[in-house]
Amino acid sequence: MKRLKFCIAMLGLLLGTGLQASDGPAWTADQEDILASIRQLSATTAPEGGGPDAYAAMLADGFSRWTIGSTETDDADRWVAGIREWWADGWRVSDRKTEYLEIAVQGDYAFTRRIVTETYAGPRDEVSSSTTALSEVWIRGENNWQLLLVNVHSMDAG
Repeated sequence: MKRLKFCIAMLGLLLGTGLQASDGPAWTADQEDILASIRQLSATTAPEGGGPDAYAAMLADGFSRWTIGSTETDDADRWVAGIREWWADGWRVSDRKTEYLEIAVQGDYAFTRRIVTETYAGPRDEVSSSTTALSEVWIRGENNWQLLLVNVHSMDAG
């Protein structure tokens, strides 16, 4: 709980601060490490990705996901169970475009804001897409950064 309170406080502190990525800045070494972890997490749901187990390995203890507007949050077990079902049904992310708005690193915590457009390929050649705004908190692990908190807002109409 102490870690969660710290992250919430840091998110509030960082609103409107940090490095803006819209003009394509040069990233620091820590920011490059965050980008590598984001790419690693994203690759798990691609057609040749590692799937739900690889995704789960990128989540920190205490992981929480909230879709803005919802009254519920998902912990790691619940979120990965949904990914596992989606994966078993034959769905994959076939294309992904990411706009990085901000990556702010404070010690062992990183705060990211990004907009992601994903295209999904289904088992019977179905195709769908979504655009989502993400606000994330990452924590430095032994070998990589791990996702601790993510707030998600759908940018799709309707």
